Amino acid sequence: MRLWLAVLAVVVVVTTACGSNNNKSGKSGSGPTVTVACAPGSISGAGSTFAQNIAQQWIRDFQAKCPGATVNYQPIGSGAGIQQFTAGTVDFGGTDVPMSATEEQGAVAKGGQVTTIPWTGGAIAVEYNLSGAPNLKLSPETLAGIFAGKIKTWSDAAIKADNVGAKLPSTGIQVVHRSDGSGTTAAFTGYLTAAAPTVWTAGSAKDVPWPAGQGAKGSDGVTAAVKQANGAIGYAEVSFAKGSQLGIASIKNAAGNFEPPGAKNVTDALSEATIPPDLKIKPNFKPSGSDAYPISTFTFALAYSRQKDPAKGTVLKDFLIYAVGAGQSAAPGLFYAPLPPELQAKASAAVNSIQV
Repeated sequence: MRLWLAVLAVVVVVTTACGSNNNKSGKSGSGPTVTVACAPGSISGAGSTFAQNIAQQWIRDFQAKCPGATVNYQPIGSGAGIQQFTAGTVDFGGTDVPMSATEEQGAVAKGGQVTTIPWTGGAIAVEYNLSGAPNLKLSPETLAGIFAGKIKTWSDAAIKADNVGAKLPSTGIQVVHRSDGSGTTAAFTGYLTAAAPTVWTAGSAKDVPWPAGQGAKGSDGVTAAVKQANGAIGYAEVSFAKGSQLGIASIKNAAGNFEPPGAKNVTDALSEATIPPDLKIKPNFKPSGSDAYPISTFTFALAYSRQKDPAKGTVLKDFLIYAVGAGQSAAPGLFYAPLPPELQAKASAAVNSIQV
């Protein structure tokens, strides 16, 4: 089934009943009344830095409506988040790439079946710090050549070919990549592998043998390192680049157009994904839409299908129902793409299937 996203459409009125009768009503900004199930207690999660900014907004909003509930989320990277989730040191995980078969087998052995819940979508921005180049354009082959260490200066002929008429300096290129196991890296290298396989040969994974550059921990670490060095380039969820006022490259898509990671461009790309029954959605890094931004992906929450602690499980369900429901209204303002109604309903059903 193809996933047709309504542009920035989101349902903001949600009534939930997740094992708690302590419901609170409140206003979400100037919008309609939102009813939220509010069981008291504390839960913790860890993982994706891609989802960091929206997850923290969800937590603030949820706790404002549910003062008896406490949610903590540590943005430590998808790989580390899966490890902590599997070890049972956190109640839920966050990852930009669904668990592999091996990872899921390990989790099942420790805590039982895992429910995978898409909770938002967004773009991976190619962020750069280069004086005098405010509107950089990069084709997949050029981008792959830069991160493969084959293109070493900003005045390289390949970059000039993508930016006809632009005055590009001879500044050396400093590549910055993630040093930790990262779903953002898996998605970024997945794009390079799909779009420029003859140039990018280092593979696609949460961590790869980087041919060039220096590592930094987390999306915030990559962004900070790019910010500090003229000529630097890196990748991060788009809100990090926006917040740091770095340059953001437009990427050439399959239709031959250079597109930025704007909300509509991301929505157009994600609309070509397919929803499998287990909701482990794989991004389509070669979307055919004329406006599509190709480095777009979903990100996921992980929870055990049968909760061992009913009190924690109830708080977890309340929070996740809020995140995939009313919380979606926070997505556009934070440069994420809200779930479309079809996927939102499936995500809500997945959360409600969790047994406490």
